[in-house]
Amino acid sequence: MLFKNNKVILAPMAGITDPVFRCLCKEYGADIVVSEMVSADGILYGSKATIALAEFQEQERPIGVQLFGSDPDHLARAAAFIQRNSNPDFIDLNSGCPVPKVVKKNGGSALLQNAKLFEKIVSAMVKSVSIPVTVKIRSGWHKFNWVDVEFAQMAEAAGASAVIVHPRSQTMGFSGHSYWERIYEVKKSVGIPVIGNGDVLFPGDALRMFDETGCDSIMIGRGAYGNPWIFGQIKDALNGIAYRDIPPLIKLETALKHLLEFARQYGERSTVREMKKHLAWYIKGMTGASAGRDLIFRSQTMEELTGALSTLMDSLKRESIC
Repeated sequence: MLFKNNKVILAPMAGITDPVFRCLCKEYGADIVVSEMVSADGILYGSKATIALAEFQEQERPIGVQLFGSDPDHLARAAAFIQRNSNPDFIDLNSGCPVPKVVKKNGGSALLQNAKLFEKIVSAMVKSVSIPVTVKIRSGWHKFNWVDVEFAQMAEAAGASAVIVHPRSQTMGFSGHSYWERIYEVKKSVGIPVIGNGDVLFPGDALRMFDETGCDSIMIGRGAYGNPWIFGQIKDALNGIAYRDIPPLIKLETALKHLLEFARQYGERSTVREMKKHLAWYIKGMTGASAGRDLIFRSQTMEELTGALSTLMDSLKRESIC
């Protein structure tokens, strides 16, 4: 039942879905969250930074940890290590990342070019843990040369508990619109839950994806950038409740909350480096956003970052008075 009944799930995104952002998304309605992608090799090498990526807080449950790699034994051992040390609710195999630095090591969507290796990996991971193993795939390596049905069926036969489908090819990257009909084809072909992913940017997109594909749940990636409210809005829409747009001042207050909590957990240096993109996403489309982005990206300290947000808040308050 974990992956059925119209769940709304935060996608794993490198450099984005850290514990602070995951907790925010849970607060605003995400049913399930997933870690940033974690290198199986890094786990086995004992990298403290890699191991830290698999850690989480209890309030984040249910949560999955996503692994990437290309060696069945390494992935199985890493999965067992994660269950033993972190004990998430499930472990996900990344078979969809199109980024060259992952693909050139035969990980991510490169696995879609080697069916036998993919099958060995899923089988080895399933046998190594007692928690569910899911698989996140793209629809193929080349556009229109789709292999999603074949790989979803292999994943099911190897014991995967669910398959997440991003219906683009590796060569498409994130360009163009994803081919939602591929999610429908996968859903028809397997008995395990199918989770749709790709181009759900607004609540109406989620309703259409459920309707057009028959998927069991939906995973949100880029639609959550600066917008942790999207999960609750989708759930309102599914229940026939008119969702409300988020006022700019609430967005800024949440951005500040996000900034301060990140700083509390990771310190000023990491905050200045990692939070600028998030703040820019929060203010997108606001009056004064262009000047605000300039202030944000020129900031070198926490004081300057909070000052940039305060400037925008003051401007909005003056505007509302006028």
